[in-house]
Amino acid sequence: MRLTRTLLLLAHVILLCTLGVSAQSPGAPPVIQFFMPGGGQFSHELRFTLSRDDGRIETLYTDSKGKYSMPRSLMKPGNYTIFVNGDRQTYDDTTVVFRLSNMGDIPYTTVFLRPLKAAATPRAGVIDVATLDADVPAGAQSAYREGMEAIVKGQTDAGIESLKRAVSLHPQYLRALNDLGVVYMKINRLEEAADTFQRAIKISNRFAPSRLNLGITLNRMGKHDEAADLLQTLFKENPLLPGLRASLADALYDAGRLAETAKALRAGLAGETLSREERAELHYKLGRVLSREAKMVEAVRELRRATELEPTGFNAHLLLGGGLIQLKQLPEAERSLLRAYELGGARAGYAQLMLGQLYFHQQKFDLARLAFEQYLKDVPDARNAAEIRDAVGKLKTRPSGK
Repeated sequence: MRLTRTLLLLAHVILLCTLGVSAQSPGAPPVIQFFMPGGGQFSHELRFTLSRDDGRIETLYTDSKGKYSMPRSLMKPGNYTIFVNGDRQTYDDTTVVFRLSNMGDIPYTTVFLRPLKAAATPRAGVIDVATLDADVPAGAQSAYREGMEAIVKGQTDAGIESLKRAVSLHPQYLRALNDLGVVYMKINRLEEAADTFQRAIKISNRFAPSRLNLGITLNRMGKHDEAADLLQTLFKENPLLPGLRASLADALYDAGRLAETAKALRAGLAGETLSREERAELHYKLGRVLSREAKMVEAVRELRRATELEPTGFNAHLLLGGGLIQLKQLPEAERSLLRAYELGGARAGYAQLMLGQLYFHQQKFDLARLAFEQYLKDVPDARNAAEIRDAVGKLKTRPSGK
């Protein structure tokens, strides 16, 4: 059984390292986040229509913070058009197009509502954030729209040039700067993304989306402590900003500041305004921290909550299976790992590694060999590939298992 213990320990370490780099657990639904002109947050539900290029049109509502999580029943590869009727007080009619390339996409689409062309009377008690980019000239707006349309069509280089032209025509164009930074971030041009977000922040430090995006970019650049400090400051000022809690937890986790990570996640879970998906993600990330601290009983409790809230998130099932193996709860571990692989396929290849260990422990050698072979197909560049190939060779010489 020495081989089993060695592989199990290595698998759990690899699994935690692999899941630790993910800002959002695969399996989560695509999210559309609406902002007021200039980046202000919503404090009420927003009605909008979502049209698919096959002709399907849905009338939908966000949550009270302007966030909408797309159900899988609406997901299909193709173009989608979002339309919002203006309220004629703070924002105008707004149309945004985005593309879902395949069912593995997990886009986070931001929609900044268009400011009114004419000055409007602010509602009582509301800061008029529309003034941040209300004076954008028509030429810059046209270049911005051309850029975003090109991005949606997959014409990334053309889209970047149009967004840069929009900014050159109006250097204070926060929306264009932020979206240009997001494009750079998506194509992994991280230095340019960080520089672009910093330009937006210099124009207005109140523009929270660019500060959040800068924190995410710095974390991806390996500047984990700098990202964590930036996002902690933002969290103190704007704790309800969508996506901030999870991004802060990622930066703290990647910086190895586990106690702070757990504290931030527990503080987030204490909030009463979380959506089901947000709560599931925070439970998952807390379970990940506790797993890394070898607090397996607590970790399994958090991961079970995550899978109950979001049954289709394969990462939580995967890590839960690993934790259950550690606790020697093998039947439930097997179910969790099989479910993870059912949901994630090759993306959940580590489930096959742990299933192989589980079956080996149970002396089901044929099943163990098949699981290890599938793992090598799914994760061909795994750091333990040579060891697993050796194990497969030895298993082929054993008698058939049960």
